[in-house]
Amino acid sequence: MREIIIIDDEQYIGNIIREALSEFRDFRIHNFTDPAQAEDFIAKNGVDLVLTDLVMGNYSGVHILETTLANHPDAIVILMTGYPTVKTAIAVLKKGGYDYLIKPFKLEDLKSAIKRGLEHQSVRRENVALRSQIELMKVADAHGHGMKLHPFLKLIIDSTVKVIPAEFSAILLRDRLTQKYNLQCSQMREGEWSWSFSPNAALKLPEGDKIGLEPTYINDEFRFEEQQYKRSIIYYPLMSRGETLGILVVTYVDRFNHISPGQLRLISLLAASAANAVDSGRQERNLRKSYLMTIRALANAVEARDICTAGHTDRVFRLVRVIARKLGWDKERLGYLKTGCILHDIGKIGVPDAILNKPGELTAEERKTMEKHPELGMRILAGIPSLEPVLPYIISHHERYDGKGYPYGLKGEDIPIEGRLLAVVDTFDAILSNRPYRQGTDAEAAVAEILKNRGTQFDPMLVDLFMEAYREGKIAAVTSNGREKRSAVSLNPV
Repeated sequence: MREIIIIDDEQYIGNIIREALSEFRDFRIHNFTDPAQAEDFIAKNGVDLVLTDLVMGNYSGVHILETTLANHPDAIVILMTGYPTVKTAIAVLKKGGYDYLIKPFKLEDLKSAIKRGLEHQSVRRENVALRSQIELMKVADAHGHGMKLHPFLKLIIDSTVKVIPAEFSAILLRDRLTQKYNLQCSQMREGEWSWSFSPNAALKLPEGDKIGLEPTYINDEFRFEEQQYKRSIIYYPLMSRGETLGILVVTYVDRFNHISPGQLRLISLLAASAANAVDSGRQERNLRKSYLMTIRALANAVEARDICTAGHTDRVFRLVRVIARKLGWDKERLGYLKTGCILHDIGKIGVPDAILNKPGELTAEERKTMEKHPELGMRILAGIPSLEPVLPYIISHHERYDGKGYPYGLKGEDIPIEGRLLAVVDTFDAILSNRPYRQGTDAEAAVAEILKNRGTQFDPMLVDLFMEAYREGKIAAVTSNGREKRSAVSLNPV
């Protein structure tokens, strides 16, 4: 539930705005005519968006802006005024105000500004979580090579405490013989909340030692120095191939909110990383493979958000591998191929769900947002040395042979062969697959469209290799997964 604050010393204006915003769902709206009371509320409660008048007697809306951002750095603040000046507008925006509305304004303009602000906030919060995830991936990449299991698990919980930030974190592993959970490592963040809970209490598993396949959440509250605080304890199972290997325990304390969905996604990635490390250790695999599986978990997070692309990266890899073998690629290059296919759409994690799963055609602005995903994917993976060879898959799989693709409009062999290869197979699978805006088609129609665009969208040489594999039955062997015959084709997968 998001919190919207309206502050205007003229009651009727606040009432009009509140009525206009009644269409917003999952929001609580608070009206204030006294800016001092509003400021006190903002300092003591969670706030997502503040809509405030600029001049309220001797009280300035700029002060409300400063108080809001001091307590809630990611809050959206929109100021209103009937006395606009360029100097004032610039000052407001420099101090972090999101928008500046001049009275009288149309209520539709107000609602539009609020919607834009909240969408901007959602993307920014996702990006904060994403940056945290990538930092953890870089840590794993820098330290994971050859690291023993216990130090790696310690790295996981240390990262949980620093990045989420959790007050306490621990990993317990399940003994296959006794079925009991034994503490492997734990970490408590130094600070004022260390007294607010007992690690032993947090490590007392719900319902004894019974942990299901899904995470368990315990939310409660406590008071400290006359203020209320919220606390969350998360018991996240470490799962591998249907088996519970252990538990990641995380305790989080905050003044205003229980743990957020973005933080929970981060915990899920950490749990996946820990589970992979444990499984690898048991099977005498090195932690390098565990790290790659953690990356796969991040790619799966993208597919989980896109309701129609489940299994897309696996199918694309199997198809591309057929063509790559015809190109004579060696084992090392095929290894990079697999990682590149897994991660090629990683940038979609920064695309809002409303665009990613839109059932109709995208607007020009929405398509522009969607087409940013290759560059976002590059930024996500930049700085991880072991992933440099896979970057061509991420940045160039939507380039076209005729130069009409994106993001850079490269042409012909200026496009890395990794991108040219992935473009053929990515499009083939997209044509077969259902998307929110259309039904998929059958393989014959998909092949016809690939041939139709030979030399324009696709590299002719790679299309010829694809067709060679198709005639040999190798493509059918990969795609024979029970898809029904469908109609309607799009050659611009995004």
